[in-house]
Amino acid sequence: MVGVDLGVNDVPIVGEPIAFGTGFIVLLFVLFSPILARYPVTLAHEGGHMLANLLTLRGTRYWNLKDNADGETVAAGPGIWLTRIFSSFVAYIVPSFLGLAAAALIAAGNPWAVLLVSIVLSVLAVARSRNALAFLIPGLITLGLGWLLIAGTPSLQAAFAVAIAWLLLLGGLLRIVRVLGGSGDSEDLRKMTLIPEFVWSLTWLFIGLVSLVVGAQLLLRPGYAIV
Repeated sequence: MVGVDLGVNDVPIVGEPIAFGTGFIVLLFVLFSPILARYPVTLAHEGGHMLANLLTLRGTRYWNLKDNADGETVAAGPGIWLTRIFSSFVAYIVPSFLGLAAAALIAAGNPWAVLLVSIVLSVLAVARSRNALAFLIPGLITLGLGWLLIAGTPSLQAAFAVAIAWLLLLGGLLRIVRVLGGSGDSEDLRKMTLIPEFVWSLTWLFIGLVSLVVGAQLLLRPGYAIV
């Protein structure tokens, strides 16, 4: 029978209703659920700080997630000037980059990898969580996606992979738009480099917009590839 034994990687996505429809639903979710939709984006943002701390050998002591979806990551070591700049800069572009990477994996025919990587990153976030909410959100993501991989249908798995890509692309850009007037990271960058906050914010905005445009093309245009 046609369709039997098809896995998530065999479900047609790019340019199909699943890509358009899921994108529209996620857009509504991001616009009309300002707190709930921000939790996973903040998780990705703080994950960016943790990744930067790992790459610069500073390490991460812990991270917190607040009720209003703001987050805080505390490095294990003070680091040097360049490592602090890198950590402060990279966090705002990580959600968009992760969304772009997810879209690229889906366009390459591997949405299963998006789900698996999301689980792995969520588990790592749980390991460094300090307060209850920082433990709860990635924990719920891990359990939900884990169940999805075990018991979900291929179409449902594909839909969630696409939703993750859209949420990171749209939510990452919206997070940047919200801090155009200034943020803790942009203020830290201004103090460390004397470059005005709006320059950093506009740089983040440009990267977020490009990531969304390219990611949308990957999800919506069959045959499109990053050259």
